[in-house]
Amino acid sequence: MPRGFCAGKMAKRRYLFVVSGPSAVGKSSVVEEIFKRDASLKRIVTCTTRSPRGAEQHGVHYFFMDREEFAIHRENGDFIEFSEVYGNSYGVLFSSVSEGINDGETALFSINWEGFLKIKRAVGDCVYGFFLLPPSMEELKLRMKKRNTDSPEIMAHRLEVARNDLDHSGEFDFCLMNKSIEETAENILKQMNAIRQNV
Repeated sequence: MPRGFCAGKMAKRRYLFVVSGPSAVGKSSVVEEIFKRDASLKRIVTCTTRSPRGAEQHGVHYFFMDREEFAIHRENGDFIEFSEVYGNSYGVLFSSVSEGINDGETALFSINWEGFLKIKRAVGDCVYGFFLLPPSMEELKLRMKKRNTDSPEIMAHRLEVARNDLDHSGEFDFCLMNKSIEETAENILKQMNAIRQNV
């Protein structure tokens, strides 16, 4: 994907916004709240080999794939970036990014810090990243417990990975402490609008 991809056919500016942060910080909830508040935003659907959680739907929240299908896309070079997280594969298709940003449009999605940096390098300067911080590590641990989906061993590993994730917060354009989903979503939207208006 060329770096001029951001400009569009008629030089109308395109924007790709990424929300990232450690596990259980509230990324998905914040992103969903942003979509509720701004219907003009395009959703970029990413791929994963993990199973759906709760009410998650294929093609809406993720493209759920088995490992064989994911491997075929990887071998064909279809992913702009991919990674292994907690034993599951995640990836972003070139086609999803291309379809998600038409001329002069804005897209939003959530990936980890490694994915953000890869996309930033591949796509260009229309990519902006928001990194969500937990109020404290103790609060992050409580949020993980509330999920009630992981064994103590996996949760301990998630906390270890989360500490590493936090070390990369400085590589993002903006860092926000996520105390309230509504407040965080509102603050991100304000910053997105300021960027789009070149304020």
